[in-house]
Amino acid sequence: MTNAEDAERAVSDAGFVLAPPDRLYTPAALYDGFDPDDDLSIGRSLDYRTYLATLAQGMPIARSAGIVNTRALHDAAITYSLAARVVDSRSVGILGGHGEPRGSETYNAVAEIAFELTQKNYTILTGGGPGAMEAAHLGARYATLGRHAFDDALARISAPAISRFPFHRSSELVVDGGFDSGAMRALHAWLAPAINLARESEGDAAASIGIPTWAYGHEPSTPFATEHAKYFENSIREDGLLALALYGAIYAPGSAGTLQEIFEDANQNFYAPPTEGVSPMVFLDLDGWWTKQYPVIPVLRTLFGDRFDQVVAVVTTPRNAVAAIEERSAAIATWADTAADRKLRA
Repeated sequence: MTNAEDAERAVSDAGFVLAPPDRLYTPAALYDGFDPDDDLSIGRSLDYRTYLATLAQGMPIARSAGIVNTRALHDAAITYSLAARVVDSRSVGILGGHGEPRGSETYNAVAEIAFELTQKNYTILTGGGPGAMEAAHLGARYATLGRHAFDDALARISAPAISRFPFHRSSELVVDGGFDSGAMRALHAWLAPAINLARESEGDAAASIGIPTWAYGHEPSTPFATEHAKYFENSIREDGLLALALYGAIYAPGSAGTLQEIFEDANQNFYAPPTEGVSPMVFLDLDGWWTKQYPVIPVLRTLFGDRFDQVVAVVTTPRNAVAAIEERSAAIATWADTAADRKLRA
């Protein structure tokens, strides 16, 4: 039975809540029924039908205990499958703005970082959405297909007419409990090139994992990831992404959501037991984003004190971002297996 068929079978009768899946979702399952010639077809996909139902039932808190419980069971199953999937991986998180346009300096830099790290046998984790997250999965996907295919994919996805994700907020897509047809057509125009490009590389793509949420369900789960651990509860998803990124997190330019993730990560590192070590925080400081625009580096320097250089690296190029992860990998490898056993196998 396919992932899509499993998902359809798992839909409960109580208000269309997905029952606990026994594996992570594939893009093919989430975008079942997508038709490149039908600019409303995304609204009929499993991903977007689930999102619409989730809004109708109440988000972030559902309007009935039954739906709350069913969502919790679904998310627990996702956590189990995700942990089993990454337990033996060298996982690196890449985080950054969801509004980063295709073809920008940041988008291309993130794609390059993911391409290089995946070729070095790291597994890329992101929040699974558009912008910098999409760039990371594009880069990872083409790591096994080679430089020429990667450069061609970057050029094709960065066409000016489709460069920026079209929405700032969910209310632009969902109006009076249904999808606005004009907005859905705009979403189709933006997402279809990525789905078509991903389908061309199906079977040859290197693995990467998106960790999105229906709390931000108007942001599409990127088809460039090979698997998605999609959650109803955003807080579980964010904390889990950072906990599983044992080999570090790379922060591309972003704003509120990325800032939240930075300080969640800082908290995990600050309170990490001495026997467990830390996961490096690597800041891609393009145009002074993290030292001037959002000056988090001075705060982290004060927070970590003498440990700052052990935890934090500030870089300005993809090459240096990769090097920062590589330089810390040997030290991480001495404790990562123990940490994985404790955190993931329990």
